[in-house]
Amino acid sequence: MQKSLAFIIKTSFVYSALAFLFSIIGVFLPPTVTYVVGNPLEVSGISVEHIVGHIIWGLIVSALSLSLRYFVLGGIFPIILDSDHIIQFFDLEMVPRMAHSVSFGFLASFVLLLIFGKRDYRLAGIAFAAMLAHVSFDILLGGTTSFPLLTPFVAELLSFQGNDWIIIQLIAVAIVGICTIITKIEAKKKLVA
Repeated sequence: MQKSLAFIIKTSFVYSALAFLFSIIGVFLPPTVTYVVGNPLEVSGISVEHIVGHIIWGLIVSALSLSLRYFVLGGIFPIILDSDHIIQFFDLEMVPRMAHSVSFGFLASFVLLLIFGKRDYRLAGIAFAAMLAHVSFDILLGGTTSFPLLTPFVAELLSFQGNDWIIIQLIAVAIVGICTIITKIEAKKKLVA
């Protein structure tokens, strides 16, 4: 249990740091797509519903991991993804919500695999799916909202609304499910060998 707790703390710290560092890229994108977002405590509408919702959406996705530690990470990662808002405190022109992007999902998955185990497919799946679960809940909560989903390659914000959250959440669930299946197949191969 102590080993799992250390793993959860370490991976959560790395995921949060990556979200913050990735958001710095938004400061260097073309001025045509950047602007001063403002203090996140004033403009982001942080509420208990917002925090709990992100955690629950992540837990729903990570339930298919069939592992308590990945289930817990699935609840933590979506809420700490918002550490990409920290750069807003500096009142810099930037593309907001940079870690709410597919590129960040791939980067976080790759870096976590590199640091914590090259064949930990569930960790990679949770890292990517957490970003999608976060976006999914933001759409549900906001009704209509925009994300730089393809940044830094396409800096424009993509708008989502209505039931788009369902599709994104289902994709996140599928990613975790597929990674769990791959993990189980790999484990069976090791037992046979």
